[in-house]
Amino acid sequence: MPVPKTVSAATPARVLLRDTVRERLREGIMDGTFEPGEALHDKELQEWLGVSRTPIRDAINELARMGLVDMEPNRYTRVANPSDDETVVAMQTLGVIYSGVVRLAVPRLSARTAARIADQLDRFRDALERREPLEVRKYGFPTFELFERECGNPLLVKLCRESVDGLAFKVRSQRVLELFDIDRAAEQIADLAAATRAQDTAAAENATSAVFQLPPR
Repeated sequence: MPVPKTVSAATPARVLLRDTVRERLREGIMDGTFEPGEALHDKELQEWLGVSRTPIRDAINELARMGLVDMEPNRYTRVANPSDDETVVAMQTLGVIYSGVVRLAVPRLSARTAARIADQLDRFRDALERREPLEVRKYGFPTFELFERECGNPLLVKLCRESVDGLAFKVRSQRVLELFDIDRAAEQIADLAAATRAQDTAAAENATSAVFQLPPR
């Protein structure tokens, strides 16, 4: 038959059950509902989510690839429990990614957007100074996602969305408060806020590298 010349209304994207299950489990891991090292039992998850075992196993396999779940066939399935060394390495890896994001984003920011991101960074700094884990989580990675939205590089955005969850889980706010010099980190966030307001790309990139524990050039 000939190709229709009229354009039909777009069909809404179909959301697979395994994707819905994966997102519920991901949120539960990231927000602390499931604690690091906690066992994940299929039967309990089936009762909680009201689904069969198959979408749960599919979702868990994806979360394992993201680094949020540890699996050993026929032995255990559990929430990952990163070591201190993994936290440091993940922090530096995020630094490499976000330094590039900030480098691309800052020159593209309008004055209004730069001010909005800088204000959010001020809230992040304040949360660090008060040693409030929940506030650190609230303003930490979501602030860098604001830079991500403005970077103008779809491949880098895709990389962030595929990689950051697993890395961010290893950099949980409570561990950050325990492992790093928080007063110094607060100063570095203040430096990043000032550089963002001034739209100073080099200073913003350098401050981001410092925040994420990368060695100076």
